[in-house]
Amino acid sequence: MNKERKNILARIYFISALILLFAVSVFARLIYIQTHDTEKYKNLARTTNFRNVEVQAARGNLYASDGILLATTITQYDVYLDMKTIRKELYQDNIGALCDSLQRMLGKPSHYFYTKLNEGRKKQNQYLKLEKGLNYEQFSRLKTFPILDKGQNRGGFIVERRTKRIKTISGFGSRTLGFDDNRGKAGLEGAFSSYLKGKNGKEIQQRINQKQWKPINIEVEPQDGDDVYTTIDMRIQDIAYSALQNQLERSEADHGCAIVMDVKTGKIVALTNLQRTKDGNYDDLRNFAVWESAEPGSTFKSISILALLDDGYVEPETTVDIGQGYWQYYDHTVRDDHGQGIITLSQVLSQSSNVGISKMVDKYYSKNPQDFLNKINSWGINKKTGIDIPGEGDPYIPKYQKNWSPVTLAWMSFGYGVKLTPLQILTFYNGIANGGQLMKPQLLDKIERKGHIIEKFTPVTLEKHMASDKAINDLKKMLTYAVETGTSRSIYTPNLSMAGKTGTAQMEYWNKGKGKFYQASFCGFFPSENPEYSCIVVINKPKNGIYGAQVAAPVFKEIAGKVYLKKPLNLPKEDNTRESKNIRELITGNHKPDIDLSTNVVPNVIGYYGKDVIPVLENLGLKVVYSGQGKVVEQSIVGFPLKKGMTIYLKLNT
Repeated sequence: MNKERKNILARIYFISALILLFAVSVFARLIYIQTHDTEKYKNLARTTNFRNVEVQAARGNLYASDGILLATTITQYDVYLDMKTIRKELYQDNIGALCDSLQRMLGKPSHYFYTKLNEGRKKQNQYLKLEKGLNYEQFSRLKTFPILDKGQNRGGFIVERRTKRIKTISGFGSRTLGFDDNRGKAGLEGAFSSYLKGKNGKEIQQRINQKQWKPINIEVEPQDGDDVYTTIDMRIQDIAYSALQNQLERSEADHGCAIVMDVKTGKIVALTNLQRTKDGNYDDLRNFAVWESAEPGSTFKSISILALLDDGYVEPETTVDIGQGYWQYYDHTVRDDHGQGIITLSQVLSQSSNVGISKMVDKYYSKNPQDFLNKINSWGINKKTGIDIPGEGDPYIPKYQKNWSPVTLAWMSFGYGVKLTPLQILTFYNGIANGGQLMKPQLLDKIERKGHIIEKFTPVTLEKHMASDKAINDLKKMLTYAVETGTSRSIYTPNLSMAGKTGTAQMEYWNKGKGKFYQASFCGFFPSENPEYSCIVVINKPKNGIYGAQVAAPVFKEIAGKVYLKKPLNLPKEDNTRESKNIRELITGNHKPDIDLSTNVVPNVIGYYGKDVIPVLENLGLKVVYSGQGKVVEQSIVGFPLKKGMTIYLKLNT
């Protein structure tokens, strides 16, 4: 018996020794961890239960030159509740009042929120979704509700912010406006993203469960992007957009573009592109004005003629025999659509004679084609303009090499065998309008940060003297003569002198059996005596009419007439239209105004409470997008011609 008892005690002692040894080893390990591996395990805890997340900065606003907002970033708020954080007494005393407040704001029954919150409370849900997609005014109001007004630590109030980029005005294509996202960079948004994007911040988030994380603290505040002002004039942009769209619909064309440039500075005041969609409508799908290189056709004749004039080979009165309107040149035939006999160089341009221009260029440059190439390339015809927007197409001008064909020069003279974008052609014509001073196309005007200008962009001269003053003046007169008596005489009006050249180029002529497709264009400037604006219109694959005079020139005329003859006043800070007076009466007199829904302009509502004027603007047919609360401090459109469905952006501030 004693022996058995001794065995039992021995086993007990052995097991106790093992337990003691294990405890000592655990204790020793804890001491080691605390003294040696502290940072290792702290980091492990941090990475397991906490994480750093990048907080996206709000992009800066994108404006037209006249202060009209083109694109902005709005913040949307997603609200969650940590039901475990809220103390029992606080919850019981205020749950009813909270549910009543939520009912009034969000429109759902009070008992819906009561049931939802109680269930979340029972489950100790630390990330209960309350509401998503709130605007700033709703979010600010929500923060004042019972329980939620205690913040995150006591009231369990968790907020996640999401930013959304919105286009704020019609008449400006989405592709031209562009983007900077997973699709890449395009348009104005892509071109000026370095200014707009700001600097992202950092936020600490805590793990709630395997899939959910909740924000704890912002370590680094995001810095919003700068505001970018473009050179676009929304008054002119709207004119160009409407004129182009109407003509595309009439001609049933595939696509088209229009650019308007300020002659003296090279600033682009209008840039519009439209393409036919599958449903037969037109939308801004690609920036053809900047990207699409194509054979320009007869608008290139002005380039050929300036070379002849500047080299002193010809005068406007120099004659050429175009015969019966065709010329057999090697194994090719050059043809004219009209005209015959002996005509002057001015008539070559005004009648758009292929035979006339090719004969003259061949006569003076065929022995040394490099002279012709050197001349036109000195104006940058063979280079990109360097416009501050991505995606500019490459020009193509043949090089004088061993495989040079003797017919290349003749075909080049009237715009075949070369490729230029609409912008590159317009840049040349703008130089002629500017007295020979070639300007770089400009889309960026200034950068502002918190209302202060931090960078101002000045015009850039590419070439001070493209050619002699005489050659430039002669060509200007010839382009004016072309409108008055030539192929584009249908757009002539004595009320506004215009200068320019039509272009009609057959496209894809190498694809036999697929039909004939054409590009119709017109490029010029107005008024011709002292030009203020240059403009190009290009319309591709029209079905109703194919010639530049039929299809593109009328768009130019409409733009010129509305821009110059009917110049609007600068958008007013204050206006005295009946609509604005009625709004003032609404706010000061506290009675409903008699609003005329057929009004033609957008009233000024700056300084008035958003809750009062937003319904008035909506009654005028506007779509109102706003941020903040209180009085209106910024308005995207003032005094602008009213269109039903137009979006207006308001910034409110108390």
